This record gives sequence, structure tokens and C-alpha cells, in this order.
Amino acid sequence: MRYIRQEIFKEIGKKGQEKLGKSTIAIVGLGALGSNSAELLARAGIGKLVLIDRDIVELSNLQRQRLFNENDIGKPKALAAKEHLNKINSNVEIDFFIDDLNFENINKILNKKIDLILDCTDNLETRFLINDFCIKNKTKFVYSSAVGSKGYVFNIIPTRTACLRCFLKEAAQLDTCETVGVLNTITNVISSIQVNEAIKILLNKNDIEKNLLFFDVWMNELTKMKVNKGNNCICCIKRDFEYLNGKKQLRIVKLCGDNVYQIKTKSIDKNQFNELKTKFKKIGKIIDFDYCISFNNKITLFNDGRALIKAKDEKEAKSLYSKFVGN
Repeated sequence: MRYIRQEIFKEIGKKGQEKLGKSTIAIVGLGALGSNSAELLARAGIGKLVLIDRDIVELSNLQRQRLFNENDIGKPKALAAKEHLNKINSNVEIDFFIDDLNFENINKILNKKIDLILDCTDNLETRFLINDFCIKNKTKFVYSSAVGSKGYVFNIIPTRTACLRCFLKEAAQLDTCETVGVLNTITNVISSIQVNEAIKILLNKNDIEKNLLFFDVWMNELTKMKVNKGNNCICCIKRDFEYLNGKKQLRIVKLCGDNVYQIKTKSIDKNQFNELKTKFKKIGKIIDFDYCISFNNKITLFNDGRALIKAKDEKEAKSLYSKFVGN
């Protein structure tokens, strides 16, 4: 009876619901788009969700990331999301990765058992990495983005549609929620459309949206834009997977947050992580989340050596990492 309202919708039905219950979706990025999409999919009865996010919950997230609450502040988003989703629908199997998706781990995290990927990330480097992976492995994915009052959704079906790099050539600096803000209404609209398209794709429906959808909730505008395959697309035509092959990678990334930088210049093992934890306890206040520790509300260190650092600029972030974690 749980999914009866979906089952009586003729486009889904009981057979469609059964298929959704056997499907696996990976969600990369658990900000406003990813966390909202994860909640909708869990409520819709998707069989398994694979959650990937490198960030922690911040106070400023709560304006639009409705899956989280004040008790989650400082906690890894992937862990917090799993905990809340388990309470929403305990029948959904959930795997989670508190990690930065990159060319070194993507093949392990996004294995062949995944039916569909939702791109809910906040930077083009990771988007292009996902695009490379999906084109190479013929994995379907749904691209989404939202900033200010505007948002985009685009279905990418390898060999059938254009890919992301057909219309986004390079990883240039774009507007972010930090620079121009973001309305919670646009993130809800975009995640709803993304999930709707995901369900269509999983059920092999003929009315999957073929255009790039653009929404502006402030102006109440909806635009559909046709995107053609690029004749010389470096990814889907030339099959040069430069992000997947590690040709293009960043060791320091500015996240969509309050002057937060992600840095990883070294790998650490469990013993080294525990040693750093002991060191931090002696010189400041820490909060231990098992998978990571928060130090003086300034540095969040993960158990693989990756750190999120609040700093005024990249130079200060590097300095703090070197000072407290080492090179």
C-alpha cells in the first residue's frame, strides 16, 4: 500500500513500481539538488541509492537543503543523508561514500551495477569526470544545476544524445551560490524535474525529455533548448576521456560554501589519522564524527587525508593544511 498513489498512475503501474524497486541510482553531490533528489527517490521506492559527497553540513545549507537539520551541522552530508533516508524509507538499500569523486576512485564507486547516475555536483571538473565515465561505460545520467533563480536539467543517453562537453567545452569559472546566491524554490523545481526524468529513464519511457531544460523561477520562464552532438566533441566523438584518465585534476578546489577549500596533497592511513586526531586534541577543540574530525571549526580532516578548510583565500588554505596536516 505504500506506493499505491504511484501504482495507480498509469505511466508507472504495479510493474513499473516493481522495476523501480529493483533499480539502483547513484547520486553525486548531496547539496540542495542531490539531497532533495535522494529524498524524492527514497519516497518513490527506488531499490538502492548510492550517495557520494565530499562535504559537511553547514548552517547556510539549511536554507535549501531540506533533508538536513541543525543537529547535522558539521557532519558529513553522505552520512547525515543516509541516516535521514533510512528513517523515511527503511526498505531502500543505501550505500554512502564520504569522498571526493575523482579519476582514482570513480571506477570503484560507480560500478556496473548502477542503472543511472544523477549529477548534482557544484563544479565542472567533477561533472566532466562523470560525463567521461558515463560515455565510456554507456551509463545514462541526468545533469542538473541551479544557482540564483535559474536551473538546468539535461538527460544524457550515451550514443543517442549529445554529451555534456558538446555544449560545455572547458571547466571555466561559473556563477556559484556563494557569489550570486540561490533560491530554495529553484533547487526544489530542478530536483523534482531531475527525479521525474530519472523515473522515465528507468522505465524506458518514450517521452524522456530530449532538450536541455532551462528554468527561471523568479521570472516564471521555461525554455527548451535543442542540443546537437558536437562534430568534434572531445568526449563522445573523439573519445578522449581526459578527466577520467587523470590528465586534468585539481589538488585544491574552492567549494560552493562560505570560503571553504578542499585540499588533498597527501594520503594517510588509519594510524596517521588517529595520530593527527590526538595532536589536534592537545592544541584545540575537536568534534569526532568517526569518518572525520572538525578542528576549531576551521578544519575538517577526513580519514584519507583530505581536508576542508575555511580560509580567506587559496594561499591561506594551503598554509593551514601544511601547518596542521603536513605536505
